[in-house]
Amino acid sequence: MIIAPLAIIASCANDTGTLGLELLPSGDLFSGSDISYYVPVSNENPARLQSDDVDYALIGSVDDPYAGTTEASFVTQVNLGILNGGLDKSDSTHEYFVDSLVLNLAYNKYSWFGDPDALHSIQVYRVTSNLNFTEDYYSDMNIEGMYDPSALGERISSAWDELPDSVWEDDSYIHQWQIKLSNELAEEIFNYPDDVMNSREDFKDNFGALFVKSDLIDTDSPGSLVRMNLLASETNLELFYSYNIIDTTTNEVDTTMHSSYTFPINKECVRINRFNHDQKGIVDLSNPGANQFIVQGMAGSFVKVDFNDIQSGTDGKSLFEVWEEKLSNNQDDSNLFYGISAVDLYFKVDTTLHQEFEDFYTPIPQALSLNVMNESGQLETPEYYYLSKEVAEANDISDYQENWSPGFDAGTFNSETGEYQFRMAGETFRMMVEKPELRGPYYLAPYNASSFPWRVILKNDSDSDDSSLRPALRIKYISVAKN
Repeated sequence: MIIAPLAIIASCANDTGTLGLELLPSGDLFSGSDISYYVPVSNENPARLQSDDVDYALIGSVDDPYAGTTEASFVTQVNLGILNGGLDKSDSTHEYFVDSLVLNLAYNKYSWFGDPDALHSIQVYRVTSNLNFTEDYYSDMNIEGMYDPSALGERISSAWDELPDSVWEDDSYIHQWQIKLSNELAEEIFNYPDDVMNSREDFKDNFGALFVKSDLIDTDSPGSLVRMNLLASETNLELFYSYNIIDTTTNEVDTTMHSSYTFPINKECVRINRFNHDQKGIVDLSNPGANQFIVQGMAGSFVKVDFNDIQSGTDGKSLFEVWEEKLSNNQDDSNLFYGISAVDLYFKVDTTLHQEFEDFYTPIPQALSLNVMNESGQLETPEYYYLSKEVAEANDISDYQENWSPGFDAGTFNSETGEYQFRMAGETFRMMVEKPELRGPYYLAPYNASSFPWRVILKNDSDSDDSSLRPALRIKYISVAKN
């Protein structure tokens, strides 16, 4: 009688407490419950975030009415491509000369946040300090004194870049900001000796790196952030050069040929995002009673979730005090056995605020992640791991509980309900009941927070009876009479 109801509920969690009841004998043998608890969370502002080894770079500045201002810049090395040795300039019948050196930064449709028409002055500088691939770099990296203050090049652009709508309607279109760099740097690279052009490390040591920053020109605009795909083939440093073919008879130019060489940005390059925030008091920090919660990447506001703070609503006990008692019944002579069917965490999005300003592009992230913060300032998504007592005993593992690790499934946005739902994986809730150190804190953040420009606004109403207006933990469970 115990096994059958448990199997039914586990296979159809959404119908906990009703499915199969008509098959059971009369009496109080079996009952199902579906209960929600208010989760007191808070906006928290991490001091910094490890932001190196990124695939995407962010550039620009934006004044967000719900999160304050954010400025973004980035540093990147460039690398040798397929070149083996210096550019061949040994043929005496050719006269070689440099045309230009261009930094190409690529992005595609909707890779921006804020006003897509906001004009920025994009400036490129040369980093003269060595960057180490094995070193950790953070979002608050101090760049002062590390680069030559004379700009190598500049471009005025917006995210939309005044292109016809028909161009952006093509989802496969890749747009480039092309920034012409100084002739002096072009000549330097063009004349690197073979030993430099034979070694990726020697090339990076000689060239240094590039620092890319911007200034907002449209002071009447809230500005924008643009997300560049650093590892795309369209993002690179391109050297254009030409050579004249000399007629040996007349000793005059017969033909002028044009060529180029591409220096890629790849995984071997140090790539660092830098962010600066001024929340202007808009984000209500460390307050579970805040009117709303802001989840933002770029070392902006995260939402701190500590399951220890959840109250049961009965006798002043915490949620876990109640469940310690319930699950202890399974091990003693109590008449009731408790089985947990599903445990879900919900956050409701304020979709109205995301649509408030027509000229401010702010999409709702399609997924969020519940993370832990390690000692290096990195967000890590815990991977579910559970070693059962039976397996532990079979393998002579005495302290098997130390190997437990919680996990949270999904976290995707449901556009119909306007909410994010996280399901606790496997034995996660029972792990938390038995081991308080597994209850948090966790941090709700975007995936790839070090290169994610968008934010989401979550609702909060701790006084409302409507659990959909507040962060909520929903537990579906059954109790079965043992005798």
